[in-house]
Amino acid sequence: MLTLASKLKRDDGLKGSRTSATASDSTRRVSVRDRLLVKEVAELEANLPCTCKVHFPDPNKLHCFQLTVTP
Repeated sequence: MLTLASKLKRDDGLKGSRTSATASDSTRRVSVRDRLLVKEVAELEANLPCTCKVHFPDPNKLHCFQLTVTP
Protein backbone atom coordinates (compact mmCIF):
# COMPACT_ATOMS: atom_id res chain seq x y z
CA MET A 1 0.00 0.00 0.00
CA LEU A 2 2.01 2.94 1.28
CA THR A 3 5.63 2.84 2.28
CA LEU A 4 6.93 5.30 4.80
CA ALA A 5 10.38 5.43 3.19
CA SER A 6 9.04 6.62 -0.17
CA LYS A 7 6.82 9.21 1.52
CA LEU A 8 9.75 10.59 3.52
CA LYS A 9 11.97 10.73 0.42
CA ARG A 10 9.30 12.68 -1.41
CA ASP A 11 8.92 15.06 1.55
CA ASP A 12 12.70 15.55 1.71
CA GLY A 13 12.70 16.47 -1.98
CA LEU A 14 10.02 19.06 -1.32
CA LYS A 15 12.02 20.50 1.59
CA GLY A 16 15.09 20.87 -0.63
CA SER A 17 13.16 22.84 -3.23
CA ARG A 18 11.71 25.28 -0.68
CA THR A 19 13.85 28.04 0.76
CA SER A 20 11.79 29.56 3.56
CA ALA A 21 12.09 28.27 7.12
CA THR A 22 8.34 28.27 7.69
CA ALA A 23 7.76 25.97 4.73
CA SER A 24 10.21 23.39 6.07
CA ASP A 25 8.59 23.58 9.53
CA SER A 26 5.15 22.84 8.09
CA THR A 27 6.60 19.96 6.05
CA ARG A 28 8.06 18.47 9.23
CA ARG A 29 4.70 18.67 10.93
CA VAL A 30 3.01 16.96 8.01
CA SER A 31 5.56 14.16 7.94
CA VAL A 32 5.07 13.48 11.66
CA ARG A 33 1.32 13.30 11.13
CA ASP A 34 1.84 11.01 8.14
CA ARG A 35 4.12 8.74 10.14
CA LEU A 36 1.47 8.37 12.82
CA LEU A 37 -1.28 7.75 10.27
CA VAL A 38 0.74 5.05 8.51
CA LYS A 39 1.40 3.35 11.84
CA GLU A 40 -2.28 3.53 12.83
CA VAL A 41 -3.42 2.16 9.46
CA ALA A 42 -1.05 -0.79 9.73
CA GLU A 43 -2.30 -1.52 13.24
CA LEU A 44 -5.92 -1.20 12.10
CA GLU A 45 -5.43 -3.67 9.25
CA ALA A 46 -3.59 -6.12 11.49
CA ASN A 47 -6.34 -6.13 14.13
CA LEU A 48 -9.36 -6.39 11.84
CA PRO A 49 -11.19 -9.73 11.75
CA CYS A 50 -11.23 -11.67 8.48
CA THR A 51 -14.82 -10.53 7.80
CA CYS A 52 -13.76 -6.88 7.57
CA LYS A 53 -11.79 -5.17 4.81
CA VAL A 54 -10.49 -1.63 4.56
CA HIS A 55 -10.27 0.15 1.22
CA PHE A 56 -8.46 3.46 0.68
CA PRO A 57 -9.80 5.15 -2.48
CA ASP A 58 -6.99 7.71 -2.41
CA PRO A 59 -3.74 6.45 -0.82
CA ASN A 60 -2.68 10.05 -0.18
CA LYS A 61 -5.69 10.63 2.11
CA LEU A 62 -5.40 7.99 4.79
CA HIS A 63 -8.11 9.65 6.88
CA CYS A 64 -10.71 8.75 4.20
CA PHE A 65 -11.40 5.05 3.95
CA GLN A 66 -14.19 2.55 3.42
CA LEU A 67 -14.79 -0.33 5.81
CA THR A 68 -16.58 -3.36 4.38
CA VAL A 69 -18.08 -5.85 6.82
CA THR A 70 -19.29 -9.17 5.44
CA PRO A 71 -21.16 -11.87 7.35
